[in-house]
Amino acid sequence: MTEKLTMKNDIVFKAFFSRNEKYLKSFLSAILEENIKIKKVMHDARLEQLTKEMKYGILDLEVELEDGEIVNIEMQLRDNKNIEERTTFYASKKIVEQLEPKGRYEELKKVIVIAILNYTLTGLPEYITETVRVAKKHKEYEINNLVKYYYIELEKFRKEKPNMKESANQWLAFVDMERGDLLEMAKKENKEIKEALDDYEVLTGDKEIKRLAEIRLMSELEEHSALETAKAKGTEEGLRQGKEEGLKQGKEEGLKQGKEEGLKQGKEEGLKQGEKNEKRKIAKKLLEEGFEIKKISEITGLSIEEIERI
Repeated sequence: MTEKLTMKNDIVFKAFFSRNEKYLKSFLSAILEENIKIKKVMHDARLEQLTKEMKYGILDLEVELEDGEIVNIEMQLRDNKNIEERTTFYASKKIVEQLEPKGRYEELKKVIVIAILNYTLTGLPEYITETVRVAKKHKEYEINNLVKYYYIELEKFRKEKPNMKESANQWLAFVDMERGDLLEMAKKENKEIKEALDDYEVLTGDKEIKRLAEIRLMSELEEHSALETAKAKGTEEGLRQGKEEGLKQGKEEGLKQGKEEGLKQGKEEGLKQGEKNEKRKIAKKLLEEGFEIKKISEITGLSIEEIERI
């Protein structure tokens, strides 16, 4: 079984678009619906610096346009229930940075945040949501739009029948890579998509990109595992406190001992089962990413037979 890296892997996404500015220009022009010009692609988090010490950082692609506007693109595969807050924080940070050390308010440039999500965020029918701030009693009057957000919901996109003559849909089919039929239509309609697929194949064959992507994946899995461990410890502490309260309130020694033993056994069995379930989740994710079963067994400690049953 071979490893398969897709454009939704943030390592691949950033490497591809930062190394191929013509594709980045086309992608941004399609999403923003205007012919943009790129001044420079900024590398705040260079791929070469992505090590385990940086494993919990968010890997964004940041672009400065010719008119000074700043565009940030983020790929988010999992719904951590904080994308609106995080994109607001990022945009605010970029506004503040423009004023340092002696910037003036009237010189502030627009900040555009594009969040590409592999899940559904809104209850709206559209899969590309562009925010606009308007006056409450005059919806036609736009005001204070120094920051603009685009939320792209790939889960919705792949369930629709998009018009593949539109360049935005062509690029989303390329980024998503879930539906071969849409990708084939995009290739027929747009010669750049066909060229981009060829360059993507070259990029994903790069050993260094594969290594960085593997580090990234394992870091995310470790973070998820750490969170689950923290939850388990929290449960353990709750059981301990509950046990203590039960012992204090119990009037008969036999009842106290029974509660204590029951809680202890329940806790041990629950933690063992939780650890087992977590390893299976990690193994399933690694299978989806294309890792070899033998390697997954080495990483998780599960037997090959157990992995084959997942």
